[in-house]
Amino acid sequence: MDESNSSGRGGRGAATDCSPVQPGKTALLRGRNVERALGFERIHFKFEGGNPTGSQKDRAAFELARRAAHEGYEVITLATCGNFGVAAAYAAQHSSLRTLIFFPERYHTRRLAEMTRLGAEVIRVDGDYEAAVAQSREAAERNGLFDANPGGKNGDASLEAYGEIAREIVEVLGDAPHSVAVPVSNGTTLAGIFDGFCRLYESGKTSRMPRMITASSYRKNPIIKSFREGHAFCMDLHPSEIHETTVNEPLINWHSFDGELALRALRASGGYAEHASDQDMLQHARLLLQREGLSVLPASTSALIALAKVRLNGGLPEDDHVVVLTGRRQ
Repeated sequence: MDESNSSGRGGRGAATDCSPVQPGKTALLRGRNVERALGFERIHFKFEGGNPTGSQKDRAAFELARRAAHEGYEVITLATCGNFGVAAAYAAQHSSLRTLIFFPERYHTRRLAEMTRLGAEVIRVDGDYEAAVAQSREAAERNGLFDANPGGKNGDASLEAYGEIAREIVEVLGDAPHSVAVPVSNGTTLAGIFDGFCRLYESGKTSRMPRMITASSYRKNPIIKSFREGHAFCMDLHPSEIHETTVNEPLINWHSFDGELALRALRASGGYAEHASDQDMLQHARLLLQREGLSVLPASTSALIALAKVRLNGGLPEDDHVVVLTGRRQ
């Protein structure tokens, strides 16, 4: 697909709907060995590695592809640092759509080859993730493509998709847990899960709202910094503050596209936000593999690190606590 000549829209409903290979309904696992190791009363892992491409991004990708197909688009476009690109390419392939992905040149993901194997056209961007999003949005506007980027006009589809995680947790536990810990980058997953719990509570399906807990790479995320420093709005970092590593890449950005929504979720739930170092994330990934047999993306353990910090500070009652984890794919 030549981006400069791409026309992304056909007749309404021209593309087929998503295949039966759907994301969601992932396992909620009791972490008894981690309970003993870290001193939790009851901890559960919402293991999103059970999704088709191994992460919760599949949920958003399939919903976005469904919407694009329904509205008659032929091409979806997005920027990615890894997981979302693979998820979008997979969902698009199963919806008879094409995918145009903008990828920051200096990032290191091993999943780039998966995107091309799934039929995506990948354009390397000489810049950071935020620059890749800008170029993707420009391509969508210029060529009539479906914009699947977070924080854009179709962002509500991603929020609704992530809200299903809340429903699945309640289906297993019977009520909302005391707290839900979610790693954060753009804030979309955190905000979507919180919105899902809001809908359940407002409809009388839960007796309470959970406390939202989150974490990201040490001093490299606007949501964490803005919350901890008490800013009224999600304040951008300076791009020079961002330094990518193979561990922290899924978490870092100088602008969080759904940062305001994530901050609202943290504040409305009496939440907590914490930093996590690469060393701590790698250590906790090893812990989960050794104690629970879970192969997880190290960056996703930032949420477990934050929850453990709350426990050490005496802020966790003897109750149910959930950590959302992403699977690790080579």
